[in-house]
Amino acid sequence: MLLRKIFHAFSLRERFLLALILWALLLAWLLSLLDSFQVSLRTWSLNSDLISSFEATLAQAEEAESLLESAREGLDGSKTFSAPQLVGRLDSIARENKVDNFDISSPSTVETELFSFHTVRLSINRSRMPGLISFDQAVKEFSPYIALSEFRLNANKRDPRFLDADFELVSFELKEVTLND
Repeated sequence: MLLRKIFHAFSLRERFLLALILWALLLAWLLSLLDSFQVSLRTWSLNSDLISSFEATLAQAEEAESLLESAREGLDGSKTFSAPQLVGRLDSIARENKVDNFDISSPSTVETELFSFHTVRLSINRSRMPGLISFDQAVKEFSPYIALSEFRLNANKRDPRFLDADFELVSFELKEVTLND
């Protein structure tokens, strides 16, 4: 009642301006409600997509388990090499193949959840092609546990009849502890 008396006490122009201000405030409030509703709807849609993605991933769990088992069957964890074992194995391969001038660098290791990848550089100086080929063939016998990732071959600067070779060899070590968890 009091508000009605006050409203009618205003002139027509003041009533119109007051009504316009009230309608503008109501419109701003409705627009902010609509904006927050859109944000909520967008968030709900993204969460729904994320849940669908998680459900699809979980549905593939049996297939992933079977792939893991088949991969484990083809891989013998006892044949993988730790960093010192890799250096020792490469040293023995080089000596067995009568490679005279060779140098093995210290291994570098990259750790992942399931594997440790060890990288070693082996340099052979002043060697002949048959010796390099026999060394390469001997390393390939340990495939897939030792792999050649980079190879460089240069003629020796002092005597071009001999070759200098750089092998970058990579080995992986299977972490059985994490697979059994």
